[in-house]
Amino acid sequence: MQNEILTNKPDMKNLIRLLSLLFMSGFLFTACEGPMGPPGKNANDVCITCHTSANMDTKLAEYHLSKHFFGTSSARNTKYCARCHTNEGFQEITSNGKFVVAAEITDGTRITCQTCHKHRAFDFTGDTVSMVLRTTTPIALNYNNNATTTDFGTIDNLCCTCHQIRGVTAVNYTDAAGKVQTFNQLPFFPLDNTLENTTVKFKVGTNFSVHDGNQSNLFAGINGYEYAGKVYNRTWKHSANACTDCHMNEFNPDTQTGGHSLIVNKDACTTCHNGEDKLTPIQTEIDAKRIELAELLTTRKVFKKTISNGVASYSAEPTHDFYGVLLPNVQTTTVFATALATANTVGPTSGILVYGNTVTLATDADWTNRIGRELKYGELGAAYNYGYITSELSLGVHNHTYALQLLQNSIDWLKAN
Repeated sequence: MQNEILTNKPDMKNLIRLLSLLFMSGFLFTACEGPMGPPGKNANDVCITCHTSANMDTKLAEYHLSKHFFGTSSARNTKYCARCHTNEGFQEITSNGKFVVAAEITDGTRITCQTCHKHRAFDFTGDTVSMVLRTTTPIALNYNNNATTTDFGTIDNLCCTCHQIRGVTAVNYTDAAGKVQTFNQLPFFPLDNTLENTTVKFKVGTNFSVHDGNQSNLFAGINGYEYAGKVYNRTWKHSANACTDCHMNEFNPDTQTGGHSLIVNKDACTTCHNGEDKLTPIQTEIDAKRIELAELLTTRKVFKKTISNGVASYSAEPTHDFYGVLLPNVQTTTVFATALATANTVGPTSGILVYGNTVTLATDADWTNRIGRELKYGELGAAYNYGYITSELSLGVHNHTYALQLLQNSIDWLKAN
């Protein structure tokens, strides 16, 4: 027994030393820790602001009513269309700041949540909305490759990336001899009112159509053809509003409008207007002026009027063929470059689209609608304004003040000249 106790004494000493060492270590670590910082945000508190099953299911159901959900087709996966009509294209242009994607997106997918939404940070203090948008930077508008950026506002910059006048859609053509040439004529109409009373050749292949989706320009009151000496009011009572104020207002399950459907819930609008429908009178007034302008342009043979199923449509009539030869207003057997036909082909192995615009030679079958002279620049300005309002689709609702001035000043100029 004595020997056993003596044998264990060294172990007791070692144990005491070990405990002392652990105690001192704990004290030192505590001393090095410093004062406790402020409590951080719980990540779950931030995420569940949006990412609950109930919220996501609701938003998706609303979004499935939107035109954005149906906005992709194989015809719109091309280089100049994929930027806005595919999820991959929009992500590409917003990440690299380009007007168009680098190449066709043959397997492009439709616009999804991820097209517009991207978590750029997780501390949403102060601006929870913009921090989850893919882009909020000012826009370099596409029309005529405009290098000047326009700031429509944080949220609106996302929408206006696509909802604007379309830019150039072709860079070359195949001439009558079968040779590929670079465009040597401006494919879009320059907004220069200093040329108002000069004349200009409106050639086949020149384009001043605006393309559906011009809402940003009208809302901001910019890029219409503005006649010299006229005053244009760019702002109106809703100029300070964001796109989402109307297009993502309260969802109405009965009418399937509002919310993430992006379809304006007019019931919510009329609530603000004390139950009065102010949209329909505006659209009626603008449409009447639009048709008045189109009829004046048709009378001057700047436009051609076509009636199908009782509905009239108007299209601009070139004055010269693609090579600048005047198209006469009498029937002849002369052959002209009457059209620039699109003949795109898909590479058999790459699947990439090869752009081809081919000059078509023929006698002119549309001679009865030709004006037989060069156009005045102001006439083209009026024609451009018709397209500007027509393609915008809201019939002036996005800025009826500016829309009415564009149309009325065009009408007045045509009557005076």
